[in-house]
Amino acid sequence: MMVDVGANVLLIGAGGHARVCLEALRDTHPSADFVAVSRTGTGIDSLGIPVIGTDIDLAIITESSDTATAHVAIGSNRARKDAANRWLAAGGTLVDAVSRFSMVSNSASWEPGVALLPGAVVNAATRLGSCVIVNTNASIDHDCLVGSFAHIGPGVAVAGGVTIGERALVGVGARILPGITIGDDAVIGAGAVVIRDVPPGSVVVGVPARPIR
Repeated sequence: MMVDVGANVLLIGAGGHARVCLEALRDTHPSADFVAVSRTGTGIDSLGIPVIGTDIDLAIITESSDTATAHVAIGSNRARKDAANRWLAAGGTLVDAVSRFSMVSNSASWEPGVALLPGAVVNAATRLGSCVIVNTNASIDHDCLVGSFAHIGPGVAVAGGVTIGERALVGVGARILPGITIGDDAVIGAGAVVIRDVPPGSVVVGVPARPIR
């Protein structure tokens, strides 16, 4: 699941989420050196690594440097997907950011580029797609499937046998009951309790969760 990286790893994104991902990357790859790019070519003051350009320069970076591995540290699902696809199209590879404070079952599996942040729990036989974020203190129980570029927010609890579609966003502190299916691009509001399936593209909020769109 994790790949060896060279001396340099590119962080695509340079905001607050990138800072959390950077700490997890250093847990996963302690010998690597890191540089960053962002939309504006600047980053937050406390990021602590060089910001070498904007994220439109991804093809140039792969051609002109020894940096061929990156982690996309962007919270927005669609923006993360766009950046990852441009990086892969330029010939780069994706690397995982796995915090030493996360807890991951040996039978769990994932595709490249995931972020498993402090306190994240991924239980037995769960599968994560590419560039999924399991944020701080979020838990995903057994036999779940989370589609690529989904974001499981801080403090979320996902029960067993749940399917979460691609680019879905599960907001802070939400709860999802066993066996639920959440469609692609759905949004689960903060603190919602999901007791029935959520169609693709829907926005649901409340206890129990009800659609608002």
